[in-house]
Formats: sequence, C-alpha cells, structure tokens
Amino acid sequence: MPSPMGLLEERELSARQRLEECREEAERAAAALAEAERACERAVIAREEFAAALAQARAADGPPPDSGGRSAAAAPGTIVPDWRPGLRPAVLAPDYQRIIGALEAAVREGMGPLNCRQIAARLGWETSAAGVERVRAKARRVAERGWLVKEPDGRFSAVRPGGGS
Repeated sequence: MPSPMGLLEERELSARQRLEECREEAERAAAALAEAERACERAVIAREEFAAALAQARAADGPPPDSGGRSAAAAPGTIVPDWRPGLRPAVLAPDYQRIIGALEAAVREGMGPLNCRQIAARLGWETSAAGVERVRAKARRVAERGWLVKEPDGRFSAVRPGGGS
C-alpha cells in the first residue's frame, strides 16, 4: 500500500502539471485576445477613415474624386445618399435599385403601394420572415432618404412627394 506522503506527492505533481497546462493555455488565449484587439482596432480605424473621406466627398456635393467627375454605380454595402432631383437610382447598391424598380413597375401596372412580402415576391427573393425583414430594412433605409414613400400602413411606394417618381 502506498504511503500517505507518496499519495500526496503524486497529487501535488499532478496539480503542478495541470497548473502548467492551464498557464500555457492562458498564454495562448492572451495572445489570441491581443491579436483580436489589434484586428478590431484596425477595423475601427479603417471605418472611421472611410467615413471621414465619404463625409468630405458629400460635403463637396459631387462624385468622389476617384470617379473621374462622373457618377459611378454603387457597390453593395455602400451608404444610401439622400435623394435629390437629378440623382438616379444607379448611385445605389444593386438591391436598393431592384426594390425601387419593383415599386416603379407596380406604379406602371396601376398597382398601389406594396408591402415587403409583395416586394420580395416580385423580386424572386425569399418570402420567409427573415427574407421579408431583409426587404423591410432595405426599403425603410431608402425611404428614410427620400427615394421611396413609406405609407402609414407600412407599405412602400415609388412615388415621391412633389410628384417625382
């Protein structure tokens, strides 16, 4: 039978080994955390720099400097500018253009405003709850910036106040 002192020494050795493993794991986690913090800081700085450059371009109220003086089509994920006379939907990201196109087609067909499920169905997009919410978020964003009209009942129309469509 092993001695009580021998058993305690074995337990101590086992505990020290486990402690060392935990320290190594903590060091790896700390290194991963530090790298994640650096990546997050770089992303924040990049976003802030981009927002500042975009604000400068908007302040000049003209196309961004790299567009050569012409209006460039927007890439997905770009910011939706406020609508103003003469501004075409081509400056919007493709999904926003499709939503506006679907609503303009509904007006041409003599239909009234559409709800988000109807817009999604016209575009061939998913009409599940998640798909409808995707359309609602996009339609609300362009309506807030004057590209569409959001009716009190939550439906959307391509007709803007003042008669422009």
